[in-house]
Amino acid sequence: MTRPKAASCSPEALPRFRARRSQRPDRARPALLVALLVAALGIACAEERSALELAREAADDRDQARAIGLYQRHLEEFADDFEARLEYTLLLGEVWAFSGGDRAPILESLERLYEEQPDNLRVKELYAMMLVREGQAAASVRRFEDGERYYQQALEVHPDVGTPYYHLGVMYQDQGRTQAAFEVYIAAALKRPPIPDLYLRLGREYLERGDLDRAINTLQLVDELRGTSTYLLPAAHCALAEAFHERDDDDTAREHLLMGGEGCVVAGLS
Repeated sequence: MTRPKAASCSPEALPRFRARRSQRPDRARPALLVALLVAALGIACAEERSALELAREAADDRDQARAIGLYQRHLEEFADDFEARLEYTLLLGEVWAFSGGDRAPILESLERLYEEQPDNLRVKELYAMMLVREGQAAASVRRFEDGERYYQQALEVHPDVGTPYYHLGVMYQDQGRTQAAFEVYIAAALKRPPIPDLYLRLGREYLERGDLDRAINTLQLVDELRGTSTYLLPAAHCALAEAFHERDDDDTAREHLLMGGEGCVVAGLS
């Protein structure tokens, strides 16, 4: 993102000043006075460029550490500048995505932005994503109540996406709460998130319940959404082989059995 630099202080000002001086008759002017005037002009030019302008320039130049410091300086003086805070928060999120680190400053800033503009899509997307990440972190150390709270908060912030439902379902399944997981997997699938593992898990749940048509339709989405990732395909084909076998379509079942790989075994099908 390239932004225009401030035009109020031309970078050619100092050369022009020196050029004009060189065209004048040689008079006895103290060199120190001239140097002070040149320095004063340079300082005035630097001061006309705000911390926000310099922060944006540093961000454009990929000098993230300097940009963050300059954004912080600007926000100390202009705490209610929504756009600057949003740019600052997005930059923090970008740094975290590539380098990791403390997520607390990002969450604090997103909470403030969300309170100010709860319908801002960029804020909702990033805030929900960070809350899901907090939920994953809590669930990974078996802090399930905290994990559920973060996932539910993500759903409140951005109810139009299925990702929080999916992760909530995974956490429920890890706890052995099969019915709760099944219900939130359905809620997630209604949002159509491009998450192949969601449809593999949900398809298996349909298969366990004997709902063969829904199982087949759902499991086929794993292949449709695979992109460049194929590691889930054998499991999906194996489940499809079982579903078609249960529906007495053994020819189709065998096709999927072969694509399920050596580890795929379906009772009564060879």
